[in-house]
Parts: sequence; C-alpha cells; structure tokens
Amino acid sequence: MLKQIHGAQNAISIFQARDTSLVDETISTDGGGIYNEKLNPWQFAERVIADTLRDGDRFLLKITKALEGITLNSLEVPRSEIVAAKDRIDSASVAALERAAERVSTFQARTLPKSWRDEEAGYGEIVQPLQSAGCCIPAGTAPLASTVIMTAIPAKVAGVPYVSVVTPAMPNGLPHPAVLASCYIAGVDRVFRIGGAQAVAALAVGTQTITKVDIVCGPGSIWVTAAKQAIYGKTGIDGVYGPTETMVIADDNADAEIVASDLIAQAEHDPLAAPVLVALSQQFVDSVEKVISKQLESLPRSGIAKAAITNRGSAVIVDDVDEALKVAEAFAPEHLCLAFDKAEQRLSDVRNAGGIFVGERSGEVMADYVAGPSHVMPTAGSARWASALSARNFVRVTPFLDMDENTFLELSKDASNLARLEELEGHARAADIRRKNIIGE
Repeated sequence: MLKQIHGAQNAISIFQARDTSLVDETISTDGGGIYNEKLNPWQFAERVIADTLRDGDRFLLKITKALEGITLNSLEVPRSEIVAAKDRIDSASVAALERAAERVSTFQARTLPKSWRDEEAGYGEIVQPLQSAGCCIPAGTAPLASTVIMTAIPAKVAGVPYVSVVTPAMPNGLPHPAVLASCYIAGVDRVFRIGGAQAVAALAVGTQTITKVDIVCGPGSIWVTAAKQAIYGKTGIDGVYGPTETMVIADDNADAEIVASDLIAQAEHDPLAAPVLVALSQQFVDSVEKVISKQLESLPRSGIAKAAITNRGSAVIVDDVDEALKVAEAFAPEHLCLAFDKAEQRLSDVRNAGGIFVGERSGEVMADYVAGPSHVMPTAGSARWASALSARNFVRVTPFLDMDENTFLELSKDASNLARLEELEGHARAADIRRKNIIGE
C-alpha cells in the first residue's frame, strides 16, 4: 500500500528531487463560464484580481454564482447570524472550541517579540501590530472551524484591531454554523461568505463591502495559493501552502495502531496529502500497513485517505534513528511525529519541520485542534526556511536609532570611510556635516 524505499540515502535522493511546486499549471477553468477561455491558476488569479479591482462586489457576486451556483444578495454575513451560530452546534463542540481558543491564546502570547531599547548603544526596536488581517477558511470537503481559531486568534493576540474571515457559503447562503461559531469565539470582526481566488483578491484590493487588509493568511486550494502569490506586494501574506503532509519516525517498540492512525489522520484531508512512515524494520512497516487496512474499513473518508496513502504515501526503512532524522531533514515535513524511545532527547536534532510531535501523547491531532500552536504550518519542503503561523506574523518590527553625541562621534568616521569606499560621497558628507557641527572640524 505504501511505496517502500529501502535505505536512508535512497530516500534522501528521492525526497530532495521531488516536485514541490504548489500549483498545477495543467489544471484550468473558465470561471464557470465567466471567461471565454480556459485559464491556468496563475492566469485565473491575475484576471480575478483585475476584475475585483474594477467591479468590486458586483464581480464577486457574479463569480460566486457561476462557480458555486449560489445567488447571494450581499457578501457580508449579518452579525446576528454569527452570534446565533453558537446555538446551532452542540454544547460539547462549543466547549471544545472555547477551550482551544483559550490554549491557542496562551501559547500565541508567548510567541510575541517585545520592543526594546539600548540607550548606551543608541538603538532598539519597536514592535507594533498590523492594523488589519484577513483569514481564509476553506470549506471544500469539511467545515474547518478549527482553522478560524488557528488564524484569527494569533492575529487578535498580536493586537490587530480588525480581523475578517472569508469562507464559502453553503447552499443556504450562509457558511457552516461551526465556522461561524468559531468566528464568534475567536472575536472575528466581520465575516464574508466567499472563498477561492476571488476572496483573496477582495482582501488584497478591497471592494465596496470588503475592507482591504494588511495581510492575508490561511490555507486553501491551488486557486487560493496562486492568488496569494499574485497579491504579494499589494498586501502581505503569511505563506503559501500545499497539501498536508506528515512523517512518523517509529522504532519497533512504537504502537502500530497509533502510528497508522496518525498517517490516516492526515491522509483523510486530501487525496494529494503525503503520509510518510520512517521505520527501523520491514516487520514494523508490515504491521502498520495491516492496521491501516483495518482502520480504513470503517473510516467515513476512506476513499480520500486510501488515495493519498496509495499514490503519495511512502514507507522508508532505515538502520537507526540517526538515519531517520537525516531523511526527515531532507523531506522537511509539515508535521514530524517522533514515535521512538527517548524521543524527547532528540528534539534539538530535528532541523527541518513545520511542527514536531514528541511521543504517543503528543499526536499531531492535538495541534490540529486544541494544543496551542497554529495548525497552519509550512508544506512542500518550505519548513527549511519557514515557520508555523503565529502571532509573530501579525506584527512588524521597526528598528530605530537614537544616538547620543559620544556614540555618534565614535562611529561617524567609520560611516564616512565606508561610504567613500563605496564611492558614495553624498553619504559620507551626511556624516561629516553632523560631525563638524559637533566638534567644529
């Protein structure tokens, strides 16, 4: 079932050479008949951005009807519907969302950088929140209420005064009540019932109803991904995300049932998800595959999970944990689960991972919903340089200088000399004039 790869070096070579592009240019759309030609995701994003900028709400209502078959009279979800949504889901779910919101808030508060100043050195940094943020909440195959918590709350914790959500409507013209309830619990200011590239475009350029924001965040389809890349420069983005991926490193003492469940948990998201097992023996791989087959029998989304496991899943067999960690470094997974003895002692040896989950009690499912870190994490190898979404994404850090006379005099000749080294006389004189005003040279 899982494609088997024998040896760490073979796995490293395969993973380093894998295609990490997030947008398939062979896929195309005419926007449900809006356009008279088929457009790939890049072309579609550019066209949608231009049309949103020109026609605003009118275009958004038109393309929503064309793509989703839903006729909307307005784009904004009334506040009364957001407030009422809590009563439309069960009390246990409401309590779980509130508990998740509390833990995410506490965790995110610890991630925030702080302003600082060194008076003797004459420098420092000011940390200030962005003024607005827009969160993209997908609704393609499941109502991702948790993604509201994982995007909006970090923004609110950072002190962003205006946080909006864009999310598709159901046939009744409203987003799923679980998503709306999450918006209420997370303190979202406004909710708009649109999704896809057009929602990203609206957040980036603004319309008559939808306020332009400083940063657009959250996951989505390839159409959302292409649009986020296209708007960068018009507004900020948190990153671009592809299908989810998880890697489990397990020794022979690991619980095969738990390992199988972790792989399936990510596989059920998307047929393009990548579940990867790194094991220390063929015997353990065989055990996990047997359990996967058994668990899939009763899984409601078994078709999606099986497609991901069969087409994108891998089982790598290595000699020891050191080799396994080298394989993980090459793959740079979104989620890295450490299911081997004394895993906590190897935490600092992990270099490339969106999130690390140590031991059987710290399954990735906990981070997906209630643990504290955002479940919006880098994919497609971008964990080599990118980090999970956090409150840090919603602040800007501005350095400042406030030198006293002695510090300036100590450094200004060096500044002049370096400016002349670069043949920039105007720069040098800007330092020289200040120095002359102080000491008369």
